[in-house]
Amino acid sequence: MALLIAQRLSEKQATDIVILDVSGPLVIADYFVVATVRSPRQGQSLAKELDLEHKALRQTRRRNTGGMETAESNWVLLDFDDIVVHLFLPEARAYYGLETLWADVPRLPFTPTATEPAVQTEVRQPTLDGFGAFQPRDEHG
Repeated sequence: MALLIAQRLSEKQATDIVILDVSGPLVIADYFVVATVRSPRQGQSLAKELDLEHKALRQTRRRNTGGMETAESNWVLLDFDDIVVHLFLPEARAYYGLETLWADVPRLPFTPTATEPAVQTEVRQPTLDGFGAFQPRDEHG
C-alpha cells in the first residue's frame, strides 16, 4: 500500500518521495511516506484525493491532519493506520528533517514509473456570431 501511495503522489507531481520502514522502532505505524509538494493547495488536494482513494480501497477512513490543513499549511499529515503520509513544502521538509530523524530505519526502494503523457485534445474557443471575436480573419478583412 505504501508503494501505491508513493506512485500516486508521483503521478500527481509530488517530488522527492521516500518510504521509511518505521515498523521496528514504532508500534503506531509501519511506513512513513514523505513527499515534497509545490504549494499548500497541491498538498491539500493530494491529501483529499489520497483520503478518498484509501476509503474506497479499505472502506475505512482515519484521517488526522492535526490542524495542519489550512491555506497556509506547509505540512499535511495523513494517518492511514499502518501508513502515515507526510506532504511538505520544501522549506518545511528541510526544517523538520524526518529523513535525518529516522536515518537508521530502512527505506523501501521506490522509483516512480513513467506515466504516459496526457493526450492533448483540441480545445475550441466559442465564437460570437456576428462579432467575429474568435473567428479567424480572412485575407480580405
